[in-house]
Amino acid sequence: MLLSRYQEMPFTELKTKKRKPSNTLQLVVMVYLFVIFLGFLFLSLPIAQKQPVSFIDTLFTACSAACVTGLSVVNIAESYTHFGHWVLLLLMQIGGLGIITLSTSLILLAGMRPSFNQQSVFLSSFSTQDNIDTKKLLKAIIPFTLTLQAIGLVVYFSQFNVPSLYDRFFYALFQSISSFCNVGFSLLPNSLISYRGNFAINFITAILVISGAFGFLAATELRHAFSYKKKKWKKISLHTKIAASGTLILILLGLLVFGSIEFSKSLANLPLHEKLYSVFFLSTISKTSGLNSIDLSSLTLSSSFFMIFLMTIGANPGSAGGGIKTTTTAIIVLLGINRLLGRQKTQVFGKNIPESTVDKATHVFIVSIAVLILASFVLLITEARAGTVNSNPSLFLKIIFEVASAYSTCGLSLDFTPQLSNAGRIVIVLIMFIGRLGPLFLISAVSRHHSNSGVYFAEEDVMVG
Repeated sequence: MLLSRYQEMPFTELKTKKRKPSNTLQLVVMVYLFVIFLGFLFLSLPIAQKQPVSFIDTLFTACSAACVTGLSVVNIAESYTHFGHWVLLLLMQIGGLGIITLSTSLILLAGMRPSFNQQSVFLSSFSTQDNIDTKKLLKAIIPFTLTLQAIGLVVYFSQFNVPSLYDRFFYALFQSISSFCNVGFSLLPNSLISYRGNFAINFITAILVISGAFGFLAATELRHAFSYKKKKWKKISLHTKIAASGTLILILLGLLVFGSIEFSKSLANLPLHEKLYSVFFLSTISKTSGLNSIDLSSLTLSSSFFMIFLMTIGANPGSAGGGIKTTTTAIIVLLGINRLLGRQKTQVFGKNIPESTVDKATHVFIVSIAVLILASFVLLITEARAGTVNSNPSLFLKIIFEVASAYSTCGLSLDFTPQLSNAGRIVIVLIMFIGRLGPLFLISAVSRHHSNSGVYFAEEDVMVG
């Protein structure tokens, strides 16, 4: 079963104490704000900037990197120096692995014991169970991350056409971390458009993006699904089955939709192999990563709208990606299907999903949709006042696209981010921050208070449908 290899933990406090949602939420919020502020300070230094970058643009860039989003109002390659690029690289790595993950690792390396609150926040980022060995969990996450990033570094280094060996190394390192952490930043002039026909670049980018968005525990379970000693497959948890199935379905759906629509449209003039690579690239990165191998502004409105759907769903829980999450969406869909079939329980793969999990998924889904609608409405107001938008339907779609990208920490844009007004940029910063905190923040916000009075109101029916 999922997480069984991480149980028998030495920290007995987690077995005897209950989590304190308010304390853990405050800890996550404060630490993320501190890292963003620290990144903002470093990026504001003259040594970090090639050309002057405004206060709001620097804050926007720091937040985008730390929240692993990848949206940018400036060209990071031209606006920041090599020192600034190192700052962005560190912010991406910290944001991708998770701030609490890195701080817990440092405490353990120093021979100290993490506090109860810190362990609680760390575990809540990756599981719903408390009896997990934090050391074993970290030993699975850190090597998995660094190994894949090292492979990406080697492949990018061998393929990038950059004259200087050091520059090629740094570009490859930056790209590898950006891809795995699902950020979307790139030091290349046009992201990966120049390498659209390069099989190695397309393949390794897809592997890194999918791995970073799959969820560390689910990926670890799949890696150890087959026992070489016993020569048989181990039992796969329901979480991993749903996460893997959801990821595969969305990729196949993306191949079908993008292939059927764009083959004769935006990709019409490309060679066949570049068409195939581009469709594959779009279907794998549209959920969580802001990298692109074609000009997204050339896509049809139908493809852009479908990308909003994919971005809103986002990645799997416990990963570097954001969004409502694949498993959350799957539970909502399964809830509807089971209710239509007349079932009282939400069933899948011969298992019943606990009602508490269904309620949590419903909370996340409702609050996420509310945030997306409210943010889109506010952005329409701010950009209308600034004269950025008018009644053009495509501009309306661009705003919704921008909000979905920010909330899902995807980072894709229809060339609208640099056009945002200062008020609009602040709105997107807030959405990126909320999107990176994700379900932990949302569930704590809507489920902190429970009524234990035992007093209930009388029931009265209401017509629906």
